[in-house]
Amino acid sequence: MNRLLLICTTILLLATASEAQISKFEDFTFPHTAVKERKAVPYRYIREANVKWSKRIHRVIDVREKQNKVMHWPRNPFYLLVWNAAMNGELTAYANDSLTSIKTPEDIMKEISIETTVMVPNPDNPDDPYDMVPTTVVESQEPTDFVKYRLMEDWIFDYNYSDFRARIIAIAPLISPLTESGIELGEVPLYWLKMDDLRDKLAQEEVFNGKNDAARMSFDHWFQMRQFSSYIVKESNMYDLDISRLEEFRDDGVEALLESDRIKNELFILEHDLWEY
Repeated sequence: MNRLLLICTTILLLATASEAQISKFEDFTFPHTAVKERKAVPYRYIREANVKWSKRIHRVIDVREKQNKVMHWPRNPFYLLVWNAAMNGELTAYANDSLTSIKTPEDIMKEISIETTVMVPNPDNPDDPYDMVPTTVVESQEPTDFVKYRLMEDWIFDYNYSDFRARIIAIAPLISPLTESGIELGEVPLYWLKMDDLRDKLAQEEVFNGKNDAARMSFDHWFQMRQFSSYIVKESNMYDLDISRLEEFRDDGVEALLESDRIKNELFILEHDLWEY
């Protein structure tokens, strides 16, 4: 009798412990742990001698495009992932695409904030509407304003494995800096995050799947499978400038777009011709 009681008690404790262990991931009907327990698969090593051709490409992802709207799924928005990673000190944020100079959370907040002086009624003399005192007001952009992201990637032909693929190096949210005069200065990267540092975090974050809630992929898988829509804004050149800033395209936006499509098509033709016999 005592032995039976001991067995029943042990089973109950194991069931309770198991339930407590998965309660963190429960979602009403069954525990969702498939994505949350994943690890980023490391890239394979590439020998320099095996790289017969490579090209550095910069492209922009606009989350307002239909294919990219899953990035701002309200239950797990991408902007919170990259914002918290930089502002909480989880990952190192870099000032530019050279990935050498570091940008602190204070530097980031300073770049997205602007101080303006306004006149408000004097709180010590509320009865006099003409008694005004200057007050400093701080206006800041929010992470929800991140609607574009810039990717830096290398397209590489690996002779040893006979494959041609892109490897994302870093990602940066784009912002339009605030100015007191209201003049738009264009979109600039707020900070850069190395994809190698970010992948472990992205591998455990779900992306919405409109066809099947039980088959959601991770953000890391989503990027590796290149499920996003984007357009090219720069290829490696001797001036290290974006297409829109090159002299021949500076005053012609249409020609800049055509140049972007030409580069995209050139990559496609290069890959196609590799396997043409």
